[in-house]
Amino acid sequence: MAILSEKLKNALSQFNLKESEIITYVALLEIGTATIQEISRQTKINRVTTYAAIDKLKDAGLVAGSKKGKRLLFVAEDPEILRSIINRKSQQLEQNKEALENLILPTLRAIDISEEKRPQIKFFEGLNGIYKVYDDYVLKYKDVVSYGSYDSVLKVSSEKMEIDYFSELQKRKIFFRSILENTELNKKFAGLSKGVMHTKFLEPGLKVSADILIFGSTVALISYDTVVATLIEDESISKSMKMFFEFMWERL
Repeated sequence: MAILSEKLKNALSQFNLKESEIITYVALLEIGTATIQEISRQTKINRVTTYAAIDKLKDAGLVAGSKKGKRLLFVAEDPEILRSIINRKSQQLEQNKEALENLILPTLRAIDISEEKRPQIKFFEGLNGIYKVYDDYVLKYKDVVSYGSYDSVLKVSSEKMEIDYFSELQKRKIFFRSILENTELNKKFAGLSKGVMHTKFLEPGLKVSADILIFGSTVALISYDTVVATLIEDESISKSMKMFFEFMWERL
């Protein structure tokens, strides 16, 4: 059998052929029609691997099989068939490129949200986590709006802590507007916060299940039942929530 150069093997491997398949094909070119046993003897490759190589070469169109009596015979197709394989691959590549440009990329770009567009979400647990949201985020903004209820707040906080918070708002000259549940406790805190918070009340009986604060491009959701605060930093979400707040504010 002819000695195959590494360069030729590497070139033929571009057709997704293993070394055993390349050797088998070249052997068939040399000896013409042959049985598995004859091919195996020529290539010194065991019969199991030779059978597998022949199956792959047949699938690729490089080998044809026939039967003579009880004998299975195989013959190599003209090497020119490789040109057809290349042409088919080129056509497939063009179709893949077209699909990539016209379907795949536009679809994936529509699905993908880049880091700069993706909402930033942060979680804070426990009372200290909630205080951190107020101290490190809310108090940095001059214009804050909120929905909520001190009936919920006092489940974990205290009246003194809330009055201290009002003092901090006054010191920092923060304009704070709040829509509260219509309860006696909330009316009491509305009185305590006069001068620092402008308060309106929901219709009696309407409940707010969690505090919602909107400031800058951030929305804070605070649950005093689970004692968890969630920050969502996203311009579009913040604007939408602020618009809804203004809609309610004007009608109360």
